[in-house]
Amino acid sequence: MEKYDVVVVGGGVAGSVAARFAAKSGFRTLLVEKFKTPRNKPCSGIQFQYFEKLIGEKIPREKLCRNELFKVEIITPKDKVLKGRMKMLNFWRSTFDSWLNSLAADAGAEFHDNTSLIDFVADKTEGKIIVKLSAEGEHREVKAHYLIGADGMLSRVRKKLRPQDFDKKASGATVNYYFVGEANLDPNTLYMFYKREFCPLMFAWVYLKDDKWVIGTGANENPLEYADRFFNYVKEKYGLRGQIVKKEGFSSTLKSTVFLGEGRVLLLGDAAGLVDLYRGVGMDNAALSGRLAVKAITKAEEEGSEAAKAYEHHMKKFVKKIETNAKRQMKRLSSNNELERSLSPLNMLKGGLHMLIANQINKILPPEKLRFLPP
Repeated sequence: MEKYDVVVVGGGVAGSVAARFAAKSGFRTLLVEKFKTPRNKPCSGIQFQYFEKLIGEKIPREKLCRNELFKVEIITPKDKVLKGRMKMLNFWRSTFDSWLNSLAADAGAEFHDNTSLIDFVADKTEGKIIVKLSAEGEHREVKAHYLIGADGMLSRVRKKLRPQDFDKKASGATVNYYFVGEANLDPNTLYMFYKREFCPLMFAWVYLKDDKWVIGTGANENPLEYADRFFNYVKEKYGLRGQIVKKEGFSSTLKSTVFLGEGRVLLLGDAAGLVDLYRGVGMDNAALSGRLAVKAITKAEEEGSEAAKAYEHHMKKFVKKIETNAKRQMKRLSSNNELERSLSPLNMLKGGLHMLIANQINKILPPEKLRFLPP
């Protein structure tokens, strides 16, 4: 039975970053991804430039979409349009995640796609974890000092540790329509619509990726009704002339609680519940969790302490921010009037100034102390 210091399940942002830094830290690392790569993933694929610090590498231009995003338009419930400028990274997750996988492999991690986690059990005699994997119908067992679950909101790792964190049915979904054709829209602008009738979870969105307009939203109930309503609104308002070439969505039964793992098993990114609907992003939290998980494992090895407790300590500030933002989001989305108030000119001016200042400060801050945006 092969032995590894760290086995990482999930080849998305969190898992790839963790595997890369674990390998760079001298740990024998195995990274496994359930799907054949490059694999598609329903996700915005939009981040601010500080994201490159978190992943530890500048993203090559060819890994980004042809069109750049550097403008934002926020449409309030009363149809006020608030405009701003901020350069963003725009990429397809299939291309980007595959590149992250290659970075982990280049750092020394062993990478296998089309490989699923079947189960894991503690080997109490050696103080290790037996990880059971399946690849193309063939089963394999390996031993690991540490298991990292970065396998998304449908995490097998988390289900094994805490099945009570999952409901019997999905509580909602996000939906993207991909439209090809002409539109009275700016290819360099991210449009954000804050209206409960379009999205009762955060905001609905429109932006361009290469030649496809992404028109999406999310809802706890009847997400397709919200998606159709929003698409028809965009079609009429912006004169869409063409066709929908693809529809995709994602749903999960995971409850909105943060759980970072226990003992030698750590959870990252979406698997840990590190989604911030108030900011509308999760990839920066995912990348950070990957870095801090490796830092916690390194500390545990050096001091003989428990990795999960060290990880919780490192993540404490960020988890608190996510939980605070969840309360702010609940209040903001209680009505369109509350949404309008939160998007008042004064609040937006304060937010804009904060982003400008944070963007400059982030240029000199180390990765673990970055100020995440939007504020």
